[in-house]
Amino acid sequence: MTRAPASAHTGKTRIRGRRLSLAALVASVLLSVPTTASATTGEQAPLRAAKRLDITMQAQQKNNWCWAASGNTIATWFGRNYSQNQFCNAAFNRQQGTTCPNNQATLGNVQNALDWAGINAGSYVSGWLRYPTVQSEINAGRPVETRIQWSSGGGHMHVLYGYDDADSMVYWGDPWPSSNRYNWASHSWYVNNDQFSWTHSLYRIGA
Repeated sequence: MTRAPASAHTGKTRIRGRRLSLAALVASVLLSVPTTASATTGEQAPLRAAKRLDITMQAQQKNNWCWAASGNTIATWFGRNYSQNQFCNAAFNRQQGTTCPNNQATLGNVQNALDWAGINAGSYVSGWLRYPTVQSEINAGRPVETRIQWSSGGGHMHVLYGYDDADSMVYWGDPWPSSNRYNWASHSWYVNNDQFSWTHSLYRIGA
């Protein structure tokens, strides 16, 4: 009879111990739920965005025709079929069928030729475009013609045709015959680097 209370006490202790273990187990499970949810949320993060337009970048046929090769590349993207000579004549409002001089030109001249080709000539602005603007143009199927200034002097023109969110990359076509036709780098590098800086833009072409 004297042992019963002791036995009962021992039993209570064991039951209490089991209850504590169960509580600890439940708490452990509950605490693990946010971690699992957090991991799941991480797995469902938005995928990287990227797009490249399937342009065929033309090599310029004369040493000052970077603007014509770039502009005509864009005209071809929009379904036109003109020579660089025709594009050049249109840019300067010259008679078609004549030989266009090997002249330099501005993006304003490119607009003249695009308008002649029946393509909305877009917006010609001084300066570079923000990365989201480049993305919007490419997503809308509109290449961008850019004018760059070489650090060593002189200018050149390119065609932006793609982007990749990885490191804010941009893709551009270069018409200079001996250069790589297709190139890529970060947007910040393209805006200003030790080789050139981006000075003017023609965008919303065909909008």
